[in-house]
Amino acid sequence: MLPIESVYNSLIDTLKLHSCVLLQAPPGAGKSTWLPLKMVRDGHFKHIIMLEPRRLAARNIASFLASQQQESIGASIGLRIRNEVKVSAETRLEIVTEGVLTRRLQNDPELTGVDLVIFDEFHERSMAADTALALALETQAAFREDLKLLVMSATLDTHRYQAFLECPLVVCEGRSFPVDTIYTSLANETRWLDAIAPLIRQALHEQDGSVLVFLPGQKEITHVAQSLAGYELSDTEVAPLYGNQDKRLQQAAIAPAKTGYRKVVLTTNVAETSLTIEGIRVVIDSGKRKVAQFNLKSGVTELVTASISRSSAVQRAGRAGRIEAGVVYRLGSRDQFERREGHDTPEILSSDISSLLLEAKVWGSDIRALPLLDHPSEIQIQQATQLLKMLEILDNNEKLTTLGHKVYQFGTEPRLAHMLVKAQQLETEYSGISTLACYLVALIESRITSSPELRVALQAQFERPTKLFSQQLMPWLKRLRLTKPHVLATEHLDITIALAFPDRLAKRRGQGFVLANGAGVNSHESHWLGSDYIAIASLGGHKGQRIFNATDVSIEQLLQALPYLFTKQSVCEFDEKKERFLHEDRTLIGNLVIEATPSSQKIDVAARTQAWLMLIEKYGLKLFKDYDTVLPLLTRMTLAQRYSPLEFVELDEQSLLNNIATWLAPYLSDIKQLPQLKKLALKEAVLSQLDWQQQQRLDALLPKKITVPSGSNITIDYQIDGPAKLSVRMQEVYGLVETPKLCNGQLPLLMELLSPARRPLQLTQDLRHFWQSSYKDVQKEMKGRYPKHFWPDDPANAQATNRVKSRM
Repeated sequence: MLPIESVYNSLIDTLKLHSCVLLQAPPGAGKSTWLPLKMVRDGHFKHIIMLEPRRLAARNIASFLASQQQESIGASIGLRIRNEVKVSAETRLEIVTEGVLTRRLQNDPELTGVDLVIFDEFHERSMAADTALALALETQAAFREDLKLLVMSATLDTHRYQAFLECPLVVCEGRSFPVDTIYTSLANETRWLDAIAPLIRQALHEQDGSVLVFLPGQKEITHVAQSLAGYELSDTEVAPLYGNQDKRLQQAAIAPAKTGYRKVVLTTNVAETSLTIEGIRVVIDSGKRKVAQFNLKSGVTELVTASISRSSAVQRAGRAGRIEAGVVYRLGSRDQFERREGHDTPEILSSDISSLLLEAKVWGSDIRALPLLDHPSEIQIQQATQLLKMLEILDNNEKLTTLGHKVYQFGTEPRLAHMLVKAQQLETEYSGISTLACYLVALIESRITSSPELRVALQAQFERPTKLFSQQLMPWLKRLRLTKPHVLATEHLDITIALAFPDRLAKRRGQGFVLANGAGVNSHESHWLGSDYIAIASLGGHKGQRIFNATDVSIEQLLQALPYLFTKQSVCEFDEKKERFLHEDRTLIGNLVIEATPSSQKIDVAARTQAWLMLIEKYGLKLFKDYDTVLPLLTRMTLAQRYSPLEFVELDEQSLLNNIATWLAPYLSDIKQLPQLKKLALKEAVLSQLDWQQQQRLDALLPKKITVPSGSNITIDYQIDGPAKLSVRMQEVYGLVETPKLCNGQLPLLMELLSPARRPLQLTQDLRHFWQSSYKDVQKEMKGRYPKHFWPDDPANAQATNRVKSRM
C-alpha cells in the first residue's frame, strides 16, 4: 500500500469543499502516479490537467499511467509537451509541462472542460509553474469558482504557501521504504568532483542494487563516466541521464539493469522528482546543481555550480526508497548539510523575466498585480521592459504591439520568436534569412559549440549536422514551411543575430567590447580582432563577460535592414577625461554611439545645468572644495530634524542629493568650467534650504560654538549618533557646576576636559559630580606636572581662566 492511499479519501473530501488544496507527500508516496490515476478511475473529475516541471518526468509518467490503463498514450491518459502532443476526445488526464498550461490559459481563460489542475513538484518553483499558478488563480477568481487547484510536493514551504493560497493542507506521512544516510567528509572541498568515482566504487562494494548519482551537469557526468572507465566494473553498466539527451538513451538509462548486472545512472537533477528508475536503492548525492543566475548588468544568464538546498537533498534521497529500503551517500559532512538553505531560490527571483512580462502583457495585467508567490524586483522588470522594447514587442508606452502578438504566438523564447517572425518579413529583400534564422535557433537550442565564430559553427552543422542539431532544426523548418537550402545565407548573419540579441550588438573598446546595454565584455583571443562592431549570440563565464560565439557586423547593412534599432539624440554632457562639455548630435544603438557630430545649436543653459547635476549626482557633494566645512552643518541639520521634526525637514547629505535639482540648480546657470564648479559656495547653497527664521532657530538649538566661563568660544563637535562633544581645557570651566544642555535638553553634551597641553584628562556629562569626586586625583597629579597653572581646591566655585597663575 502506497502512503498516499491513506489520505486519498480525506484529500477528495477537502477538494470538494475548497477551491485550492495543498498536498505534502514524501518521495515515493504515489502522488504523481497512483493519485491522478485513482482520480481518473473513480470519476471524481471529468478532465484533469497535471503540470510536471520536467519533460522527461512528464513523458514517463504518461507512459506509465497509460500502461496501467492498458492503453497507448493519447487515450484516457494524454501528454502535451513541446513538439509532442498525444491527446484525444477520450482523454481524461493530460500530463503537460513547460509553458503548455500557460498557453492554454491564455487561449482559453475559462479552461473550458477542465475541472482540476494539479501542480506537481511545485517546490521546484520554475517560472512556468509560478506563471501558470498565477493565471489559474485569476481564472478561478474571475471565471471559474468551480475550478479546483491541487498544489503538491514532497518538500513544500507549507506555512508560506498556505498563507499565500489561503487553503487547507493535507499531509501524507511516511515514505514507501526507509533510507539510511551516510555522510562523506571531504579533505579538499574544491576537488569534490574527484571524490565521486571512488565513492561510487565504495557504494558498489558496500551495498546491493543499482546506484543513482546526482551531478550538476553533462560536463561532470562525462568526467565521472571517464573516471569509472578505469575501474573493473564487469557486472555494472554506467548510463548517463540528462535533459538534453536522445530519448532512446534516456529510456535506456531508466530501464532496469540487464539480468545479472547492476546499473550506475549518472544524472542531473532531471531525476530528482517524479521519476522512478528500476532497481535503484542507492543514491550518491554530490550536493551540487547547475543554477541559472541572471546578470542584470550584462543581460546574460550564467550557469553556475552551487550547493543544493536541504529540501532538494531530501528529494534526491527519496529516489533510494522508491522500490525497497535504500541508502544515500551525501558528499560532505552533516554540519555542512545542516548549514544549507532550507529551499532553493525560485527561478523568478534569479532569471530573465522577459517571457513572464510578455505573458502578463498578453494576459492584460500589470506584472506587479499578478498573484505571484514571489514578485520579481523592479530592476528585473525594468531590464525586461527595455529588452521587449528593443525587440519591438512593446511600444514606448509599454503596450503590446501587433508584432508582439505575433511573437507570442510562436510559443518560444521572445528573442528567438522575434528573430523568426522578422526574418520571414525580411525574406523578400534578404533571400535565405528565414532558413538561416532556423539554423541559428537550432544551434542555440542544441548548445553545440564548434567555433566561437558563428559563421564557421553554422557552416559546420550545415555540411555535417549532428543528430541533436537536426532534431532541433527540423521542427522549425517544418513549421515555417522551409526546406534545407543548397547554400546557407550566412552573409545575413549579423542581421539575424541583431533580431534576437539587439542588446548584444557590441562596439570595440580597448581590448574588449561594450554592449548596446552598456555592459563591457572581453574579446576572444583569436576572433574579431579587427572588427569594430560584432553581434554576440552567446555570453557567459565570470560576470557574463566572456564571448562564447559572435560574428562581425556591417553597420551599414544593419541600418538598411533594421532602422528601428537606431535612434537620434542631441546630447549635452560633461566629458570627464577632456574636462569640457560635449554638445553633439548622436546616432545610437541602445547605449552604443555609432556616429557623433558637433551640434550646430548653441549650448542650452538648462542642458548644461542638467549635465552639471548629473556629474554631481555621480560624485556626490565631495566634488566641492568646501565639502569639509559643510559636513558640520549637515550634521546639525540632521539633528535638528530629529529633535524638532515640526520645525525642520530632513536635510542630510543623501536627501540633498535626492533633490539636488531643486536647491542647487539656480547656482549652476553661470558655471561653465569644472574648476569654477568646484569653487561653488556649497555652504551658502545648503543654507538656502532654511529661511532666516529657521537659521536663527538652528543656531539657538544647536549652536556652532558655546561660551565657557573663561570667556572663550569653543566649537562643539556634533555627531549623528551619540552625544555632542565639547573639548575644553579644565581651567576654562572652573565655576561651571551644571553641564550645559543642548536642543532644549534633548541632546546631551559630553565634556572632554583637557590638560594645559590639550591632552584629555576626563570625559564627563556630570560636572557637579566630577568636581566632587575624581577631580581630587586629577588635581594631585596635575599640580606637580603643571605647577604654573591654577588647580584650586574648590573648582566649582573658583574663577575660570585661560591663563597661567602669574597672569590671572
